[in-house]
Amino acid sequence: MRIATDADLAELARIEDEADAVFATLPGIPPLPGLGAAPSGAERATEPGFVLIVAEEDAGEPVGFVHVLEEGGIAHLEQLSVLPAHARRGHGRELAEAALDEAAERGHDVVTLRTFADVPWNAPFYASLGFVEADAPDLPFYRALEDEERRIGLDAAGRRVHMRIDVRPGLEMDADSFEDLVTAELDRLPDDMVEGLENVVFVVEDRPEDGSLDLLGLYDGLALTERTGYGMAELPDRIIVYREPHLAQCPDEDALRDEVRTTLVHEIAHYYGIDDARLHELGWA
Repeated sequence: MRIATDADLAELARIEDEADAVFATLPGIPPLPGLGAAPSGAERATEPGFVLIVAEEDAGEPVGFVHVLEEGGIAHLEQLSVLPAHARRGHGRELAEAALDEAAERGHDVVTLRTFADVPWNAPFYASLGFVEADAPDLPFYRALEDEERRIGLDAAGRRVHMRIDVRPGLEMDADSFEDLVTAELDRLPDDMVEGLENVVFVVEDRPEDGSLDLLGLYDGLALTERTGYGMAELPDRIIVYREPHLAQCPDEDALRDEVRTTLVHEIAHYYGIDDARLHELGWA
């Protein structure tokens, strides 16, 4: 694995064209627009970002490459191609994992991509690496990608999806240990904060439904200040604490405990209908 050299760049279009030709063998897939007309490596090299190549021996000829675009804090995996003659040897996975590591080292928190949803070596492959389907952020960069796909008719070849993966480093802690930590922090909260809780359960989950690492907690219920006709038969409200987002954002266990406590306090405040200013007046934050 290496950063592409000038000599490597000369091989990229051939690698991409041969890899793309495999799509023509798939049943029900119409011819891909631009098949056999991949951009040159020199063109890719002019784009902001990086290109990695994989070879089967030191200083050997490239058998695959990955191109990641960088723009305005975005890291987007634009292309990953492996020569069909060298497929099924783990090179695609090696390239993708190396690209994620490189993006993290460059300070990115998230890597995105767009791909075909139903081609086995597209979305299902990336899902096996930890990518999740998500709505594309409403940013000019992503709007331009979708516009270009429509312009060349790429979406007619199959359903396209936006995927993302979080690559920021973080702590490691299994689910049971994290739940014990949450319980301990809950027990340490002031009595006047927790005594008023009624028909509320605390739940630990790995991630929010969208798979992101941005949301630390969630109050799933109706605040006391908004309730009318709230009866005894109501299902419990839930305060959810997400494990992986906390671990991703905390450098050590002391910071993790502080962050979990902050999450618990803020979600309990939502239960009471208390805003941040009132939290500080009460001395809870």
